[in-house]
Amino acid sequence: MVHLASVPAAFQAALDRLGDRPLLEDRQGTVALAELLTSAAAAANGLRKRGLRAGDRVGLWADNSRRWIAADLAIQLAGGINVPRGTDTPEDEIREIMAHADVSFVLVHDARTAARLERIRQALPALREVIVLDPTGVPGLTFDRLVTEGAGGPTFAELAKAIRPDDVATIIYTSGTTGRPKGVVLLQRSFAHQLETIPGFLDIGPTDVFLSILPPWHIFERTVEYVCLTQGARLIYTDLRRFKQDLSEKHPTFVPSVPRVWESVHDAVKKALAEGSPMRRTLFGTAFAVADRRVRAYDLARGMSAQVHPPGLLARAWNAVVATLLLLPDLLLRSIVFKKIRTLTGGRLRGAVVGGGLMPPHVDRFFRAVGMPVLVGYGLTETAPVLTVRRPTRNVMHTIGVAIPQVELEIRDPVTGLRLPHGGVGVVFTRGPQVMKGYHKDPELTARAIDPNGWFDTGDLGLLTTSGDLCFKGRQKETIVLSGGENVEPSHVESSILPSPYVAQAVVVGQDRKTLAALVCPRVEEIVKRFPALASATPAELAARPEVLALIKEEVARRTGPGSGLRPFEHVSRVALLPEPLSIENGCLTGTLKAKRHEIVKRHASRIEAAYG
Repeated sequence: MVHLASVPAAFQAALDRLGDRPLLEDRQGTVALAELLTSAAAAANGLRKRGLRAGDRVGLWADNSRRWIAADLAIQLAGGINVPRGTDTPEDEIREIMAHADVSFVLVHDARTAARLERIRQALPALREVIVLDPTGVPGLTFDRLVTEGAGGPTFAELAKAIRPDDVATIIYTSGTTGRPKGVVLLQRSFAHQLETIPGFLDIGPTDVFLSILPPWHIFERTVEYVCLTQGARLIYTDLRRFKQDLSEKHPTFVPSVPRVWESVHDAVKKALAEGSPMRRTLFGTAFAVADRRVRAYDLARGMSAQVHPPGLLARAWNAVVATLLLLPDLLLRSIVFKKIRTLTGGRLRGAVVGGGLMPPHVDRFFRAVGMPVLVGYGLTETAPVLTVRRPTRNVMHTIGVAIPQVELEIRDPVTGLRLPHGGVGVVFTRGPQVMKGYHKDPELTARAIDPNGWFDTGDLGLLTTSGDLCFKGRQKETIVLSGGENVEPSHVESSILPSPYVAQAVVVGQDRKTLAALVCPRVEEIVKRFPALASATPAELAARPEVLALIKEEVARRTGPGSGLRPFEHVSRVALLPEPLSIENGCLTGTLKAKRHEIVKRHASRIEAAYG
């Protein structure tokens, strides 16, 4: 049973328990918890004086800053419902989201963002006030002025008492680039559950230091910041430009991030090795091989495996022997070879908590071997977000962890809907206090996502081992999640490619990759017009011709690159040509001629790998 009533209640409890500690650090210095909460309460009073009513939606179009978290809390204290988004969101998407949410107030990051909002303001008839968080060069209403206006009113503690578990905390839009927006409605109890369970699950406390690099509107980062600050841990804001320096100098114990961050660190180490001497490469290779083997043997000796059933007693005993024999050489080589890598991460890292995508197995193995634990987790915006996570004491490779307390998981057959036994691959369903209330203004979609018994259909495929570890097996739904955590609706990108006269069919892929790729079936007649010498070539022969590939690559780059209207992460950087059209007969199209994406990815896996390679 969740004991915390709300996010504000959790912050007040932290202040009562821990006192006024300097917890939040950015380039301007540190902010004490009491100062943060006092400004949030004053801003909430200021919003109320300016007419904000309970249940009003408030846009929060801004990036990470000390004022972001204060504004977020202020909106909740005032009884409002915040609708967050980052400043990199295109104006047409913001217009669609804010109009769908009927926002009455919008807090923007700075003067530049305010100017962007002004260009679309006439499309937001419910909007009454615009408030700028960064006061630099802003003549209008700023957050600091709002704080001044509300000073002397009810305190944070008094306002927090009025917030109930079933009050709506936020509406987060997960997919607004195609079709109608999809706003996830999350209650205070959803966040309260996370704040109640995650700290103990990951052993987070006042001595920990978190390095923050993700955008705060992202549900993963937002929940992490709540957990960090309410546990009295220190939260340090960084960015991509300063990340490596801060990682080394701030000595973090936890770094919540998406897979791409650690892929870049891995690639940097590999590049440095490639440029080093042969002796250095050999020494590193030997040290890695020994460490990797010992870690795997150690896991198996403890019964930790991604296999459906844990290793038997004989296998566990044998691996215990192997782990013991390798202990001394591993420690010796580790102290010589891996010391510099650990120094780069500050030397205190207890967990690189990875969400928003699947960590590539080779990167996962790499960091585990060198002594930097990667705690891969799984969840969705609709579940606030954490469902499962690998614990420091149970960090099972090739899994996405075990369910956190009060989270129920079921694996169901995609066709029959029946619950599958351990080891069966099916759709992941979940139930618990973390599940959203529903989708804003969309009861039909809500009814399809949550059944009458409260089970939420994640749309993801997985299996459960007998030890309770969840293994990710793909996505039933079409949304692609890149390794940077960006959500891409492939049909939106495909619609930009298909108008090309040289493209007959296109399927965009890229799950857990850095960038998108397109599988393209060329339009034979137009290709032949362009290259008359290929008139007698079969589709398979056309797909093998370098001049055809070059032409299609040029078309795809032009139609998805800068100037196409797509966001940078929606640009397609890889292309593979298909030797035959997608059809019902070859199993790639449904009876209604819709692409069977999982079958296409499976069938053309080698071509996809070659494109990325």
